[in-house]
Amino acid sequence: MVSTRTITTPGGGPQAGEPPKSGGVLERLAGIARWSYRHRLAVIAGWLVALVLSAGAYLTLGMSELTPAEGFVGESGSAEQLETSSDFLASRTETILVDGGSAQESDRIADELSSALAGTAEETPEKLTATTGDQRVLQVLLPEQQASPAERVQGIDSAIEGALAANPGATIAATGPISVQADVTTTYGERLSLLEMLSIPVTAVVLFAVFAGFVATAIPLITGISVVALAILWSGPTSLAVPMESNQMSVILLMGLALGVDYSLFFVRRAREEYARSGDADAAALIAVSTTVRSVLVAGLVTGVSVIAAFLTESPIFHSLTLGIILVVIAAMLASITLLPALLGAGRKRVVKQLFGKAPSADTDTRGFWGRLTGTVVRRPVAAAIAGLIVLVALAAPVAVMKLQLPGTDSMPRTFETLQTLDTVSEQFPLYGVSHTVVTETGGDVAGASSTLEQIAENASSAPGFDGQVRDVQVSSDQSVVRIEIGTDADGIDSDAAKQSLTELRENIVPQSAGDREVLVGGETAVSVDISESTSRDLLIVIPIVLLASFALIFLAFRSIGLAALSVGLNLLSVLASYGILVLLFQFGWGAPVFGSEYVGPVVTLLPVMMLVILIGLSMDYHVFILTRVREAFGQGLDVDAAIAQGVVRSAPPVTAAAAVMVVIFAMFTLLPTPEMKQLGVGLAAAVALDATVVRGILVPAALRLLGAGVWRRSLAGTSSH
Repeated sequence: MVSTRTITTPGGGPQAGEPPKSGGVLERLAGIARWSYRHRLAVIAGWLVALVLSAGAYLTLGMSELTPAEGFVGESGSAEQLETSSDFLASRTETILVDGGSAQESDRIADELSSALAGTAEETPEKLTATTGDQRVLQVLLPEQQASPAERVQGIDSAIEGALAANPGATIAATGPISVQADVTTTYGERLSLLEMLSIPVTAVVLFAVFAGFVATAIPLITGISVVALAILWSGPTSLAVPMESNQMSVILLMGLALGVDYSLFFVRRAREEYARSGDADAAALIAVSTTVRSVLVAGLVTGVSVIAAFLTESPIFHSLTLGIILVVIAAMLASITLLPALLGAGRKRVVKQLFGKAPSADTDTRGFWGRLTGTVVRRPVAAAIAGLIVLVALAAPVAVMKLQLPGTDSMPRTFETLQTLDTVSEQFPLYGVSHTVVTETGGDVAGASSTLEQIAENASSAPGFDGQVRDVQVSSDQSVVRIEIGTDADGIDSDAAKQSLTELRENIVPQSAGDREVLVGGETAVSVDISESTSRDLLIVIPIVLLASFALIFLAFRSIGLAALSVGLNLLSVLASYGILVLLFQFGWGAPVFGSEYVGPVVTLLPVMMLVILIGLSMDYHVFILTRVREAFGQGLDVDAAIAQGVVRSAPPVTAAAAVMVVIFAMFTLLPTPEMKQLGVGLAAAVALDATVVRGILVPAALRLLGAGVWRRSLAGTSSH
């Protein structure tokens, strides 16, 4: 039998379905939500106006995109920006590989192709001969122009198509910085469009399976789409202050749909539960708005504050992605106190109806799966906690050997023809092997700066790890910067040999050869090393800030050090477990049968920080919602065991549904061709699945049982007095 006792709430007494109201900001925001519920038509119209005005600002102000050079950090970032600002010809030089079957045929086709490119190239293409074999390459300098990568290489593509038509037995293909970018961007855009088309209907199917009602399905969908739309429209003007990174739109779509749907589920489920208790659809919807909005706002605040910590990192890429998530959180929180209550009010009589399945009950179902599981955990909390911790610790263990790597041409899948061509060119033409870029400003003395770089290259040619070839110094079109490529014996951009030669160049050869002149070492290896080192430093800053901020917000919401420590500790453990899953699937290659062997490799450098801030925020949704329901049950007079059981069981349907939606949305990002988006999708999906099962189903109720009733008495007393 469940024991009860009476606790008087500030409202005058215990009231089913309505927890004690806390004063302050959250109560005022809850008041806005209730106003939105009552003035639903005005609020919906206001959202339409806001979307139109935001679209106008987006179209009028445009957007600013982050260039690749601007996204780099450290010495390599400075080198890349120096090259970019000086218009180095190498950044717009494309390479065409020609294999006619014989040296004579390759020469003939290359010469004909060179003539055909007269209207496309800025100057006559240079022809190079392979060290072995009969291939030839043409180096084609494209003019500087404001156009997409695909548009810039159209002339080359047309010339190659003509040459292939005239020489059907030949192999002719292009590669280079612009054509590779065009290839990847085109494929990425096609996959993203497919994902966008699939995400809405797939989410709708999941929601309909959960709610068995058209209106109950429509409200989360409309909210999610509105959140995504508003965040995207805001991203244009805000990019003028923080330039937009290419993945920002994907992150907005991913997070916007997840959070918008996530928050809506809690409202809809609570409305149905209250309807089962009272039979009054209007009263049920209003109680759902009044109670659920507090949990949603606390979860949103934790997510927002956690993500803001990423602004303390060095990387402009983090800044852009962080801004995208912040825009989503703001839009989702705004929707939760305006649009969502308005939609719930508009559909209040239909949202409680379902076409099939078991309707929510006013009583706690202890015979269902979650009821039986929670009952077992509460009876044996120590054993349950140990079992749950073993699972998470085992999954987190591979983090000890996690390697980080920035995706480059080496780590991109060889399904792209331009990258296959690059591999052939690198093998047959040493000029295109792994190399480091050394740059310096001339200061008006081109000859002196060139002499310095030539001396560095000469000293490197005799050092171990370098290929011994001395290449020509290149001068920027404005004569302000000179650069030289120093080749290595390394067989990969992120190989140990490449990194060792970079260290030798930076720490010994350049200091001994450059004198007083400032010389920078860049290139793909340098970029990868610098970003990896920067990310490691950033983690040491971001982790404590995110955890402290989350701890503080949970403490303010529940007035309990124990509950705050529990939430932060379990969330951190689930994040580490998701890192471990990435190591197992990608670094160890266990996921190769699913994702393809071309995606086997280290964890993408940028992901640990991004996953940390995203997952800490998302996980708090579940924890805040569950803790709120447990505290509510305890405040109604249930003993601690019964309160835990009721809180977990009643929160199970919306939390499970929200997790299912997020797992599906995140998993769909594995359709994208880039390693970072595949890993991000897998990592987030795995973490959410773990959090909704092992953490929420086992560890949370076990830990709450071990903490005892004292934390809830202090929590109720604290919130009642504030």
